[in-house]
Amino acid sequence: MDIISLKKTVLQLLHEKTAKTYVYHTVDHTRDVMNAVENLIPHFELDIETAQLIQAAAVLHETGMTRSLADHEGASVAIAGELLPQFGFHEKQIERIGEMILATAMPQKPQTVEAQILCDADLDYLGRDDYFIISHKLRLEWIKTENYTHDLLSWYRFQQQFLSSHSYFTATARSLRQFGKSENIRLIEALLQQTTASKNEKK
Repeated sequence: MDIISLKKTVLQLLHEKTAKTYVYHTVDHTRDVMNAVENLIPHFELDIETAQLIQAAAVLHETGMTRSLADHEGASVAIAGELLPQFGFHEKQIERIGEMILATAMPQKPQTVEAQILCDADLDYLGRDDYFIISHKLRLEWIKTENYTHDLLSWYRFQQQFLSSHSYFTATARSLRQFGKSENIRLIEALLQQTTASKNEKK
């Protein structure tokens, strides 16, 4: 398995083919997930093959965005099937990578540890200091691609609900990101309370 060449090829594909309207699902998001996977993997007793398959899934998981926003996970699996044999991956390995990619579709339902690692990496930013920056990239993408018209207050309400209902699948991700995610929830709730209080004062 030639992981290095695969990463180079896929990142170039994403750079060239991802529509400019996608400001969240960009090559930077893929790099972010790749980095998160590499941070998580050492905490698990994984064989070398499994670790490399997770890395391959991370680099490929958003390639479907170059073809379609709808069911882009399925499109990513199709692209993986086309590309991976060129880099020394056999059928069973490609199937495992496809299963990991499909598990990232919302709501996430990973059935294996390897899929759990990828899903946790995909939403690693929820528990980081750059959460608000990335969150607003997602909102802008929705505005550009899905005619999202809700105001900022509605967005923060949605985000408060999403973060509160979300749980990392692995103990490692929880230990690394749960505190930060709780802090981001607290900040969102503070913003909502301040906005509500301000509106009440104006009545």
